Amino acid sequence: MNKDTTAEKTVFSRPSALFVGAHPDDIEIGAAGTAAKLVHSGWDVGYCILTKESDAETAETREREAREAARILGIPPDRTMFLDLSDSYLEVTGETVGRLRKVLEENGFNPDIVFTHTHADSHNDHRAAYDIVLAAFRKKPILSFAVVNSLIRSEFRPKVFVETVEYAEVKGKALRAHRSQDMRINLAAVGNLNRGFSSDIGCSEAEPFELIMQEGAEDLLYLVLSLNDSPFHNFWYPLLHEQPLVLIHSVPVYRRKKDYGWSASKEQEGVEFLYESFAKMWYDRNPVMSKSSDNNAVEDHLYNSNVLLSGSAASNQFIRTYFDHFQGPRYIIDYTMPDYKDLAIVDRVSGKKRYARYLEDDLGSSMLLKDAGILTIMNNPMRTTRTFIGCMGIHGFGTLGCFKALCMQGLLRELLAFIEFPLQDKGFQIIINNDIEQGSISIEKESLHVIPYP
Repeated sequence: MNKDTTAEKTVFSRPSALFVGAHPDDIEIGAAGTAAKLVHSGWDVGYCILTKESDAETAETREREAREAARILGIPPDRTMFLDLSDSYLEVTGETVGRLRKVLEENGFNPDIVFTHTHADSHNDHRAAYDIVLAAFRKKPILSFAVVNSLIRSEFRPKVFVETVEYAEVKGKALRAHRSQDMRINLAAVGNLNRGFSSDIGCSEAEPFELIMQEGAEDLLYLVLSLNDSPFHNFWYPLLHEQPLVLIHSVPVYRRKKDYGWSASKEQEGVEFLYESFAKMWYDRNPVMSKSSDNNAVEDHLYNSNVLLSGSAASNQFIRTYFDHFQGPRYIIDYTMPDYKDLAIVDRVSGKKRYARYLEDDLGSSMLLKDAGILTIMNNPMRTTRTFIGCMGIHGFGTLGCFKALCMQGLLRELLAFIEFPLQDKGFQIIINNDIEQGSISIEKESLHVIPYP
């Protein structure tokens, strides 16, 4: 059986990455900032171009430009490789895969992760490069970059984002090293593509990558995570790793009440928002499993799983039976019986209550103006190697606010500023405000409570 490469690693070797482009300038367009960042961070970085032009003079010019670009990025000559396969006719075959492996073996290079083209590309050489890399590097994480000139934007699904704003100047110099391609390389389009993805995750100028995890690559996923500047992944991966998240949501509470002018389905909207966020951004299959709290069979998950409880003690029996009796949490949702009135967040330390704000009209209808929720993140007291999360609102809007704080990149970036991972000796609670009038969700930093573990 063929090995990926034959160079052996030692326990003390630094992390390594290989960038593979079909043509000179492809790597610079899609991933030059990341390559420069890895070099600066002490990685062993390789640079490999698969094809060359049929015209000898043009081929020589383009190789010279590629070597200069690699030098600008900080990649040494002995890590700059060329396979000299035919431009425009690149195919994945035993010969092409074998040649790539042989060149790496000759250079003593066995990369931990590999960067190459996305398959969401209309250029046949780019798609072939993707297929060659997958065949040559089994058991390796593959990160796929976009070449804006031929990208099929609707099919590109990046999940790893590397902030490269500090390396924008180096990237520009590397691109300009390809002088023969001045008319083809659109620097503005390259920047606009990256900035478009960056705005979604709260970065300035991140390079986006798809992630392909082949069987056996899991042991190297931590290296990919170390590169990812997406707050979503930096928040969720330390909590879940590759384990599922069992979401136990509330059930409607029927009570006599005056007319309220708002939807009762906001918690469900939050559940769907979380599920869709994982579907869009997570590395692997969606880990969220949604269960109803009126099903007693889900109680086993409290003792064995990562669990998210949503709603309040009035509407979720497991919050009422378990969470409200945990040692450590400062905030809970309380209410009076028999009509579930006086709903409020109770501060167990000060004894103060926090209520939602309403606007009542002359006809007795009430409109919710501001709601609040309790976001709890801690080790699961029933299974301390698992995570417990609570999204508990006074009303559904408060619960929805907690869900959005767990999904929206800007809010997650705020949370990560004061929530520390791993959750070895403490947990956290914080109030999330949902201003319905303004359509805004905010984190009340001064409400932060650190939960000490016994």
